[in-house]
Amino acid sequence: MLNDDKAARQQAARRTAALRQAIKGTTMPTLIRPLTAALLAALPFAAAADTGQTAENTDGFLNTPFFQDGKLSITHRNFYFNRDFRDGGANPFGTNWGKPLAERNGERNEWAHGIIVDAQSGFTSGKIGFGAEVKGLAGIRLDSSGARTGTGLIPYTNGADGKPERLWGSIGGAVKAKIGETVIKAGNSLTPANPILHTADVRLLPVTATGIALESKDFDKLNLQAGTFTHVRAQESTNHDDRFSTDQNGNAQVKRISYVGGRYTWQPHTWAQVYAGELKDHFNQYHAQANHRWQFDGGSYFNVNAAGYYNRDSGAEKAGPVNTKLAALTATYGNDTHALTLGIQRVFGDDPLDYAATRTIGSLARYPNAGWVTQFSEANEKSWQVRYDLDFKKLGAPGLALMGRYIKGYGMDNSKGNDYYRKLRGNYTYQAGDKHWERNIEAKYTVQSGKAKGLNLRVRQTSMRTSGTYRYGNIDEVRVIAEYPWSL
Repeated sequence: MLNDDKAARQQAARRTAALRQAIKGTTMPTLIRPLTAALLAALPFAAAADTGQTAENTDGFLNTPFFQDGKLSITHRNFYFNRDFRDGGANPFGTNWGKPLAERNGERNEWAHGIIVDAQSGFTSGKIGFGAEVKGLAGIRLDSSGARTGTGLIPYTNGADGKPERLWGSIGGAVKAKIGETVIKAGNSLTPANPILHTADVRLLPVTATGIALESKDFDKLNLQAGTFTHVRAQESTNHDDRFSTDQNGNAQVKRISYVGGRYTWQPHTWAQVYAGELKDHFNQYHAQANHRWQFDGGSYFNVNAAGYYNRDSGAEKAGPVNTKLAALTATYGNDTHALTLGIQRVFGDDPLDYAATRTIGSLARYPNAGWVTQFSEANEKSWQVRYDLDFKKLGAPGLALMGRYIKGYGMDNSKGNDYYRKLRGNYTYQAGDKHWERNIEAKYTVQSGKAKGLNLRVRQTSMRTSGTYRYGNIDEVRVIAEYPWSL
């Protein structure tokens, strides 16, 4: 038995050395290899070898679908975020907390580096296959301060001693089972992505949720999803036990979010989907959407998308009486190089069209006119957008793309709204003529070949201007993101 244990340990050591050598031999930048190796060391990859199996049994295990179909991806993400509050606006977080407006810092400005390790096994053999997943996250502060924190990149505390963390990280996991083409997962590292709950990955590290999720592809052209989630780890947190909030109220304690729905796809760009969900004791949310594309000779196309949401109070009605709808229509004409999109959106109801969130950031809003800062979903709001996309592939620069859009909202009216939402904003009431707009510009480039192949660079600029009573102030914002994915 002692010899068997020794052989197992030797086998585990050989596999660990092989993994380190694989990392060393890749094009991964030299400076970040040690960080990756340190995070990998914290993950339980060698669990099978540490259970007392013989080397022979371990080799047999390595040849099973559970191991052979497994995947390991490592992403390094470098993120700079600067939000400048204009016209008297200020940052309320960190050491600014509790200070008079005039004494607060006028910006949020941070720089950090993140590592995302995602290890997924295959499934065991048999009618019901079983598997596991592990997700490791780590962050390193490169530049910040207590007065400039609150970007969503780095964990921080509020108050006179408030400051951003220097190093942080978390490890989560999930177990999974598969029958046919139906997979069910349970754990605290899940990332649901649907119109009711879409965990965000728009900062340094992704949001992860705790719960159960099911996805089925057993029926031709039909994708079905269902899930129920009780806790969340926010993007700048290491705590897996936070409760969900809502976009309008970051302090809301939503004890459970559940959803069911599906999408039927006739052709790649012709589909329809329907979802229903519940934010327990706050409101139910219903969604329907359809998309169709006409393809023309020469490679051009015309795409139309129609979407709708409906929120209705439920349970204890902690969000008050809710009866709000949203409808949107977008149309795109384009080809392989150019695309022009026009969109309109309207909220029907005296309260905003609220949705699931995680403390300081919403889940990814699926509203067609949603920008990078605001969703244009206030009470009775009307909005329109114009967007232009340019892909340089056929212009001699594959991997380079530009995007610009302008979204304008107006007609907000919450004068007849419920007390819950009005009190969240200091009992503000929109005035006739109130409006706001957001402009987003993005330049991105993905290296196509060579040692840096796959390296993605993005620069995003946002400007937003609002009238005096809108819940956001005037801001200018810049985000610079470098992302390097690697897989084994």
